[in-house]
Order: sequence, then structure tokens, then C-alpha cells
Amino acid sequence: MEKKNPSLYGNEMNIKWNPPSHGRIKINFDGSVQGNSAAGGFILRTENGNSLTAASFYSGTTTVPVAEAMALRNSLICAKSRGITKIEVEGDSKLVIDAVNGVSTPPWRLLKLIQDIKTLSNSFEFVCFKHVFREANFVANALANLGHRLSNLCFWEENIPPEASSALAFDVVNLGCTRGTSF
Repeated sequence: MEKKNPSLYGNEMNIKWNPPSHGRIKINFDGSVQGNSAAGGFILRTENGNSLTAASFYSGTTTVPVAEAMALRNSLICAKSRGITKIEVEGDSKLVIDAVNGVSTPPWRLLKLIQDIKTLSNSFEFVCFKHVFREANFVANALANLGHRLSNLCFWEENIPPEASSALAFDVVNLGCTRGTSF
């Protein structure tokens, strides 16, 4: 873990992953673009932080917001297929979260994905979407970055790939970090 100069990031608030409320599942999602390669990842976790399902995927050539929205849509499809009915969704793309919550109009490239996400949302008994800083989204970030090395969608049931294990351990310890910390 690397800590950048905190003076560049304002006051030193402690940022950490928070577990979902009792009886709910937490989804964290992220998208990534490296050069011409786009990828995404997500994780579904219980209230004690354990992984139910994690996934990484390569999504070709696209923009970061599209990769983020694809990761969110894929996570909802996964949760629905598992019969999960109550979810709390977090991502570090304010653009995508605000579009899903109806706070802003999505850019044209996101319109269909946002419509899909809103339609899928109706499948759940409870769903909320929240923007978090990337420091509270380290596991999803690691999974999204892994997607660049994959050719197919990969799922891990009740565990995670080694590339994301230190980020998950950091979340479970739940000490948090300051803005600008990277994994």
C-alpha cells in the first residue's frame, strides 16, 4: 500500500469499506482502461466481508464510464441469478452512480447501459446505489485490473483470485486509509 502526499487531498478523512446492513449483500464494482484495453470487475460480499462471488472480465475497447457501467450491469445480473433480493451497490464512478440515481443525465454512450441497470434494479426487493472513493473500492479495482489479462468472463465462488486477496484482507481488517492511498 502506498500513501501519497495527503496535503494534496485536503483534510485527512479515514476512508474504508463498510459492510452492508444486516440481511443485505454489498456489491462493489469497478471499470478500468489501460491503453486500448477495457475491463471490469465486481464482488458480492456478506455483512462480515466474505466473498460470495467475484468476477473479472475483458470488455474490448471502450471508455472508462462504459467499462464501469458494464461492471455494474454484470454485477446486478449475477446477484439476480443467485436469487439475492437485497443489495447495496457501491462504485467509485460518480458519473455512473449519479446517472443510475437520476441525479444527472447520462452521456449518450451510457444511455442503454443505464436503462439496463435501472430495469435490472426492479428485480430486487431492496437496492441502493452509492458513490464511494476508490480507497473504499480496492477489491473491485483489483478485479477490474485483472480483467485486462483475461479473454473470458471469470467467476470465483466464495473466494477471490490472488491478485485481489491483499485488498480483501485490508478491507476485513477495516482500519481504512486516507485519500490518495493506493494499493
